[in-house]
Amino acid sequence: MGKKGRLVIISGPSGSGKTSICKKLTKNPEIRQSVSYTTREPREGERNGIEYCFIERSEFEKLIREGKFIEYAEYCGYLYGTPVEPIREAIDNEKVFILVIDVMGALQVMDKMSEAISIFIKAPDDKTLKLRLKKRLTDDDAAINERFMVAKEEMEYSKYYDYCVINDNLDDAVKEIEGILELSD
Repeated sequence: MGKKGRLVIISGPSGSGKTSICKKLTKNPEIRQSVSYTTREPREGERNGIEYCFIERSEFEKLIREGKFIEYAEYCGYLYGTPVEPIREAIDNEKVFILVIDVMGALQVMDKMSEAISIFIKAPDDKTLKLRLKKRLTDDDAAINERFMVAKEEMEYSKYYDYCVINDNLDDAVKEIEGILELSD
């Protein structure tokens, strides 16, 4: 493996495939992924402390006041935040640490840690993005439409990222990111 102890920001709209990409990337033992905190309810199959740490809004706000997040933002009515301590720990232990965060959070982290590598994930086109949102079957039509409109806005921020990866094929997107991070064999 090339460089170690690096912070990698991965963002993209809902339906871009960032979660699937990160599941494959974290099979590498040198890669750690942040577990964000959120005030939203768990979706079916999500486990507390694995996909997210699910907490009440009042507890989240207390952690903000205590400075426990490197970034936090509100998205579709819910708070999401990235704890700072696991980032320090992973980098100190020479791991690649992936933050999967929205664009507003990513901009906050880029401002605080200019050495971070930022990667924006895009679906190949709007039709594919909307289809992926519908296939999830976790949201009603109103929520899907809201997420789609937010996604369109988020795409405008891709120009602030170091790299943009189009996720047309999951394995190809993972290989492209491994190449960016110098993880390929």
